Amino acid sequence: MHEMQTAMLTNLRTTYPKCGVVHIQDILNIQILQDFLKDGVDAVEKYEGVCQQSFLMLLEFLREQVKHETAIQKLLTTASFQTSGNKEMQIMAGLAHHLFSQLIPGKVYEVDKYAEQLQRECSCGCKAKICTGDTSVGSPGTWHGRVDVILNNTIAVAHGNKQNTIDEAEDDDTDIQEAVYDDTDEDEPQTKQRKVETDKSCDNCTEVKATEKRDSVQPDIKVLKQIFAEAITNGFAQVNRDKNALSHFLIPTFGVTSDNVSICLYDPESDYLLLIREQHELWWLDGRLDTVNLTIIWLFLNFTFFTRKKLSDVVELDKSGLHKDLKEHLKFYRKAQTKANYVSKTSVGLPWKLIAYPNCKKHRIASVASDS
Repeated sequence: MHEMQTAMLTNLRTTYPKCGVVHIQDILNIQILQDFLKDGVDAVEKYEGVCQQSFLMLLEFLREQVKHETAIQKLLTTASFQTSGNKEMQIMAGLAHHLFSQLIPGKVYEVDKYAEQLQRECSCGCKAKICTGDTSVGSPGTWHGRVDVILNNTIAVAHGNKQNTIDEAEDDDTDIQEAVYDDTDEDEPQTKQRKVETDKSCDNCTEVKATEKRDSVQPDIKVLKQIFAEAITNGFAQVNRDKNALSHFLIPTFGVTSDNVSICLYDPESDYLLLIREQHELWWLDGRLDTVNLTIIWLFLNFTFFTRKKLSDVVELDKSGLHKDLKEHLKFYRKAQTKANYVSKTSVGLPWKLIAYPNCKKHRIASVASDS
């Protein structure tokens, strides 16, 4: 981040700090996909249980794609909502119901039941009931709050506003600098809460590499902060909840807008933090859902079958450094849990928000090369 700050001050806008890169084929369980490419649906029969169901969910979604994309487009284009906040809430619920849940076995999802202005039924007109529940995650000693959506009781989804292109974002250096050094909570979601029980400082910050494409889309800074906070905290909470099933997996967290999806991955035991470098656009120009990016989303929604366990066995990757820098605060994350009924609307900060300083060490966030 110091390198980025120096580059901006000297107007060298393309000089970003380096970070590790992991190719997406190294993360995925390629054998399952190769078998599917070779033999089609027949190849899936040798994989039992939920893996079969995951493929069936994708095929079912593709058969009903027009129905779901029409429903989402109605939510995006309707002018019947009373307020913009109400519209964003209904879009979030619609994406949970018509997109994400349709790609996982059982279609299990929960929208934050405390979300303001949330309707009981999908506002696209399909009359489907919106599933709500306790989406809280964290521990009282550190970041804790409510995520927007929980999928399959495991994967967190953060919903944000429409994102800007990098060219547009570069017009305002102030926003970028605030992302590096801002210690206020004014720009954080109002439905989240954090508490640090000690004032002892510990050094840490975040290192992120921007994409080289000038016309690519970068996450809104607020959404990016939220994704990192939720990815780290939810990762710990999920491993605590089901260590046998989730130990040493890169647990995904999705950041979604009406146009794009970001994917962050965190292994809380090995301390690997990855951010897929490019945004995945949801739509073609003709208004159809992008089936290629939908398939990528599907792969990470079903990560226990389609991604590798213990990435370090096949890829040499530096740890993020979060464990080391949190020091005595790490014990709070090891007690994180889900469904603890955190209902406060106090502002939230990043997991390390109150203990970060400009002259601190760097966290390593590896970018995932999604073009492989």
